[in-house]
Amino acid sequence: MTPTWAVPTVAAEPTGASGLVTAVPAATGPARTAGELMARTRRIVKAATGTALAVLLAGCSGAGSGDGAGKDDGHSMAIATAAEVPYLNPSNDNGTTGIQIESALWAPLTRVDAKSGKLVNVVADSVTSKDARTWTIKIKPGWKFTNGEKLTAKSFVDTWNYTAYAPHAFANNGAFQRVEGYEDLNPAKGKPKATTLSGLKVVDDLTFTVTLKGAFSPYPTTLSYLGVAALSAETLKDPDQFKHKPIGYGAYQLDGGWKAGQPVRLMRNKGYAGKDAPQADHITFRFFSNPETAYNEFLAGNVDYVAVPSSKIDSYKTDAPGKWSQAKAAAGINYLNLPVTLKPYTDTRVRRALSLALDRDSLAKLKPGNFPATSFTAPSVDGHRENTCSDCRLDVARAKKLLREAGGFPGKLRLFFASDNPGEQVYAEALGNMWRQKLGLKIQYVGKPGAEIGPLANAGKLDGIRIMGWGHDYPALEDYLTPMFASYGDVNTGRYRDAKVDRMLGEANAQVDQAQATRDYQAIEDRIAEQMPVLPLSHSRDVYLHAEGVEPLNAPFANVDPVRSTFAD
Repeated sequence: MTPTWAVPTVAAEPTGASGLVTAVPAATGPARTAGELMARTRRIVKAATGTALAVLLAGCSGAGSGDGAGKDDGHSMAIATAAEVPYLNPSNDNGTTGIQIESALWAPLTRVDAKSGKLVNVVADSVTSKDARTWTIKIKPGWKFTNGEKLTAKSFVDTWNYTAYAPHAFANNGAFQRVEGYEDLNPAKGKPKATTLSGLKVVDDLTFTVTLKGAFSPYPTTLSYLGVAALSAETLKDPDQFKHKPIGYGAYQLDGGWKAGQPVRLMRNKGYAGKDAPQADHITFRFFSNPETAYNEFLAGNVDYVAVPSSKIDSYKTDAPGKWSQAKAAAGINYLNLPVTLKPYTDTRVRRALSLALDRDSLAKLKPGNFPATSFTAPSVDGHRENTCSDCRLDVARAKKLLREAGGFPGKLRLFFASDNPGEQVYAEALGNMWRQKLGLKIQYVGKPGAEIGPLANAGKLDGIRIMGWGHDYPALEDYLTPMFASYGDVNTGRYRDAKVDRMLGEANAQVDQAQATRDYQAIEDRIAEQMPVLPLSHSRDVYLHAEGVEPLNAPFANVDPVRSTFAD
């Protein structure tokens, strides 16, 4: 007997938006096979050490270090990020910096409420299905792009088709890999057979349907990912012409011109149709290559908010007494990725021994806000359990026994780290010293710029261990298990393959009873824990400094969000 669907109700927006996500029982869909889906190549969160994103705000009256950040009318703030962005386009961007800016320029279809953890509708009016495979999405009337175009169902369908078409090479192409017809636009060989997804249909001005290749009950939550926002018809005609002239429908719009590498100045979008507009009237995003520079700007009184870099872990409390806070949410996991197809990592005993030799409490002290991981998912996600990783504890005797049984560790253990990430070399050396001292291993440290390590890993050319991190695009257990452990997973660069895990994921994805689906995902994690294809290290609740009068959004189910700061007048 097929269980009754118990998809959680999508609550109304706190300000009164309406609409529910509902569905009825469906037959179990087929599991996806290795190679069936193109990796989404989504963002990888900061690795276990350095702060990848330094954020700072200028004061309510616009106090800041130039660049036109200040505005005398209303609340103004400057937000500094660590990396420059070449353009602004949510369909073609999955980097932390770009997505942060684009979140001010666009709005998602759905959003997980930062305080309650419940899914709420934003642009969507409702997301419904009778079988968890064909979904009907209705959008609210009244939304417009900042160029005056109406936001319609066709806006989404046209954007999704454009993004999913392989020759366009958009970064979020893979966000549509579940939609029927995806392979015709993304063949393994040869030219695409089609230019549009057969699973997308416009019903009317505000309604469209999405037919997936198989039942997938978490689908409404995936719509919270900004990579599935819509682009204007004007942009789709020639995206290159709008790299520096973004046309969105979010709470803010571009204020004047913008050139790559220059600060991005935004002003309030007076035509914003949402009910959740932030308090700031003007925002300037600035790019800082060194997080310590941002930190020092705070201490000098020039900015009002800054993330604490790992290099300041021993001094921030005395540098800024009474002015530091810690994030409530821990949505990411830091871990070690192992090349499980290469010896000696093919042996589960070796992988477990390496994990059991790590003192995670000591490692956590190397970065502000870090605490040891005891599982393979993040604490802020519904269904997370502690202590699912029995080998995520320090047990040197057990580690030595397992390594002896496996025949030892021949040669040198190569440990790759991002040489351009402040503090990561220190972290890598701490890892290596633990293995050297506790297991007698020889360690070879390989530092490379982060931009080089990623492509090498994706190509399967790393013959050692890599320090990594992952954070969800949408808050669900599935968005940790699939990317990291499915044979077709986005960040499964260690080439872990388990046909049973793939099959179990397919079954869990199609489970219409959400309580049972959660149990199924948890069973997958239990199987993964037996094999240890990666070594969980830590989670982090970032520490930041803040001046009086500016309070970034800090809630249990969302990362700290400076765009949505409140101001004390």
